[in-house]
Amino acid sequence: MKRYFRFGQLGKTVILTLIFLTFSHARLTMCDDAQPHMSISPRVESTIEKTAIVALRHISQARADIHNKSIASAQRELTEAVKLMDMIRDDLSTSNVKNLILIARRHLEFERPKKVLHDLPSIYSSLDKISVYLPTDKAQMHLDRAKVFLERDAREGADRELALADKSLIIIEVELPLLRSQHYITKAQGYLAARNTGKADEALQVAEQRASALYSSVNSPLFLAKQNIWLALRNYSNGKSADAEKYLEHARYYLGKEAAGVSAKGKEEAVRLSHEVAELEKKLAGEGKVAESALKAAFKKSEALAERSVAYLVAASSEEETTLKGERNLIEASMHVAYAETYQLLTAEPDKATRELDSAYSYLHEAAGNTLTSPEDLKKISSIASIILALKASPGKNNASIQERYDKIKEGLNYLIHKM
Repeated sequence: MKRYFRFGQLGKTVILTLIFLTFSHARLTMCDDAQPHMSISPRVESTIEKTAIVALRHISQARADIHNKSIASAQRELTEAVKLMDMIRDDLSTSNVKNLILIARRHLEFERPKKVLHDLPSIYSSLDKISVYLPTDKAQMHLDRAKVFLERDAREGADRELALADKSLIIIEVELPLLRSQHYITKAQGYLAARNTGKADEALQVAEQRASALYSSVNSPLFLAKQNIWLALRNYSNGKSADAEKYLEHARYYLGKEAAGVSAKGKEEAVRLSHEVAELEKKLAGEGKVAESALKAAFKKSEALAERSVAYLVAASSEEETTLKGERNLIEASMHVAYAETYQLLTAEPDKATRELDSAYSYLHEAAGNTLTSPEDLKKISSIASIILALKASPGKNNASIQERYDKIKEGLNYLIHKM
């Protein structure tokens, strides 16, 4: 007999929240001539929303089963929820190219590197297709480097660059909430196996919150602003100044929406970026051209703010209210590092780069002082802080070595933030 889903009060709250977020998104996109663009295609966006709702249904049903002492039934519901979340990741815009990269890396294990060159055309083609929805420049750069290593028959270097290309194709507004939700589902499964139903329910409550964050992140005005700035950059690079101006106008609208609904600190950053976008828009309208580096800088800043936003969202906290203060400090440090990178490598403003690095270092120092920080994490924080100090010593330099230092810092901070 088919078993019907039993809505508890929390289940009703989750569904109502999702309906509200979807409705809010619909209202948001009704601005004059506004055309929302995302880091995922409309088809993938629809799939994420539908699949996430069903996954949430399974999680909520598992919680109901726990309260009704039906442990075996709860375990089956969680198995289904995990399958659905895996489906979301497998259906992302980046999944094809990531799988093609994985195939090339597997070929490298037993074929001569030069033979693996035949895998690259399909990877390049897949990158080009998804460039409509998200930036692929970093992945392309690593792929170009991998090609050079393959031509030299240098297996280790080629594999490293292919791995970096794969890592650069992260849709953080989807994958971070998924990662966090799956983490807590796994914890709940462990608690259920040990018959600790109280802890299992607590873990699933967090899993619900993280899964709900999928809606809040992919539909937020900040992410829509980010994507419109990317489209402005992409169109301007292709000689379509009028289209670039239109996308900047949309981005400015969404930044205004973001500023109206966030905390004081978040508002300050959104307003500042909105002013920068307005200046670019004004120059395009008047002179018909802007410095492409300025457009790239605006995009990188919007990307940093978006990543900061989703990091707080999956932590279920604002800038002022965090479960662990150390996590807040790491999130803030990450944003300031991204801004420093923009000032140093794109707009050649060493004084601003130094100020941002100072801020990042200060937040790292506070994170290290958190009594809950493990010795292992303290060691990683210390390593990141050392690289920041090295960058401060030469804020005017711009070369591959400097870029590698920033990449290493960001990778370390992302690891720590995701771990927490």
